[in-house]
Amino acid sequence: MMRKILGKIGYVLANMVVMVIFHGNSKQFWPKIPYLSLRNESTGEHVRLLFNTLSVTTLIQGLIGQLPRERWLARALTLGVIPSALPAIIFIGQKVLRLKPPVSEIYNLAMVPLLPVAAVFVEDALAAQIAPPPMLPDHADYSHLV
Repeated sequence: MMRKILGKIGYVLANMVVMVIFHGNSKQFWPKIPYLSLRNESTGEHVRLLFNTLSVTTLIQGLIGQLPRERWLARALTLGVIPSALPAIIFIGQKVLRLKPPVSEIYNLAMVPLLPVAAVFVEDALAAQIAPPPMLPDHADYSHLV
C-alpha cells in the first residue's frame, strides 16, 4: 500500500519537474527542448505541453519498469482525458472567474501539481473500470462438505 502511494507521489513530482522544464521562459538557464517545449502562451500550446509532459513521464516510467502492463490502457486514455480538459480549466479562470494578475498567475501555477494529481485519480478510476473481473471457479466445489 505504501509503495503504491509513494509511486503516485513520485509520478506527480516527476510530472511537475518535466512540466517546469518543458514550459520554458526567459529566466531559465537551460535551453528549450525542440518539439516538446512551449512555443507561446496559447491555450493550444499549453494543451500540447501537458500532453508532452504526461507522455514523457509515462515513457520514462515504462522504460524503468514502473508502469504495470495492466495500467497501459488506463494511462493511454488518461493521456487524452487530462489534456482535453485543460481548455475548460483555462476558460474557467479567464472568463468565468475573471481572474486578473497576480491571482491568475497563482491559479495557473496551481495547475502544475493539480493536473498530475488529477491524472492519477483519472487513471485509477479508468483502471478500476477496465480491470478484468476476478477469476471465478468454473464449478462449485462442495468436496469440503463430504
